[in-house]
Amino acid sequence: MKKILASLIFLLACALPVTASAATASQFTDIAPDSWYYPAVEYAASEGLFNGTSATTFSPNNSMTRGMFVTVLANKTTNFKAHQYAASSFKDVKAGQWYAPAVEWAYQNKLVDGVGNGNFAPNTTACREQLAVILYNYAKGCGIDISSTKGVLGAYTDNGMISSYARTAMEWAVTHGVMNGDNGKLNPKGTATRAQVAQIFYNCRDLFADTVLETPGKMWVVDVPGHYETIERLELQPVVVGEIGHWEDVWYTEWVYRCNNCGFVAPTVEAINQHMSDSIDWETMTGCGTYTMVSGEPIYTGEKYWVVDVPGRTELKMVTVTEQVWVDEVGHWE
Repeated sequence: MKKILASLIFLLACALPVTASAATASQFTDIAPDSWYYPAVEYAASEGLFNGTSATTFSPNNSMTRGMFVTVLANKTTNFKAHQYAASSFKDVKAGQWYAPAVEWAYQNKLVDGVGNGNFAPNTTACREQLAVILYNYAKGCGIDISSTKGVLGAYTDNGMISSYARTAMEWAVTHGVMNGDNGKLNPKGTATRAQVAQIFYNCRDLFADTVLETPGKMWVVDVPGHYETIERLELQPVVVGEIGHWEDVWYTEWVYRCNNCGFVAPTVEAINQHMSDSIDWETMTGCGTYTMVSGEPIYTGEKYWVVDVPGRTELKMVTVTEQVWVDEVGHWE
């Protein structure tokens, strides 16, 4: 029996939701305080753009995939709602994948195209020029400044390696400091690490502050509003069994003021003082003179409390509990 109960407890603990909270760079053991990307990781983690690869690691040198990047960007915009993008326009992006809503959001908002044959390649590593194009499209969709300085790419020796489709975006990214080169090179075909992407978002934190991206030519229509529902579920809880006891009435008393001479009882100090004054015979100069604060008559509260006569024992049992759960709205794009 104990083994069964222990197993149930373990299973229930595994099923409990973990409350998300903002991370900080200091909690990651693989992020040195003097590293060039420390401020960027601190920003990305505290803003909820990135999660660590574990509770204590960030993996700054791991590559950033296409699915990861659009998810970070979706987290950046203020009006992204994952439940509004339940469908998928790509064969290799299955509903239920953690990146699926963000990929569909990016596609519907014309931030990304597929890689051909109806695929998106969400697990393929993203290169720097692809990131520039996505960010450029995002800026354009949000009404952010997309101007650029002509010829700015000429300062980099590998600017000829930039794909024609990405040249305008790379020019914009360099102009606005979204991307910076290294040793006179932009490395447009190079893969972006998690640290580099954190730095990119850190660079454009002011440019993209409080950005809102509206799906072009479409409006979200709510069919069923979001709401709370009361549900019942079974939960393993400690329950007292075998206890014997009885209910007793709950009484309370109030302090009152009793005259030491005549026994008159008043509910307040003011009332007993008035009694003292009224009792004086001014001809004989006699009357009541002192009083005592005493407990008044018991008053029944209408409540009861449980008195244990024979203690019981505690056992773990499955009991039915109710809770309020949030149900996302249901709707469609028109």
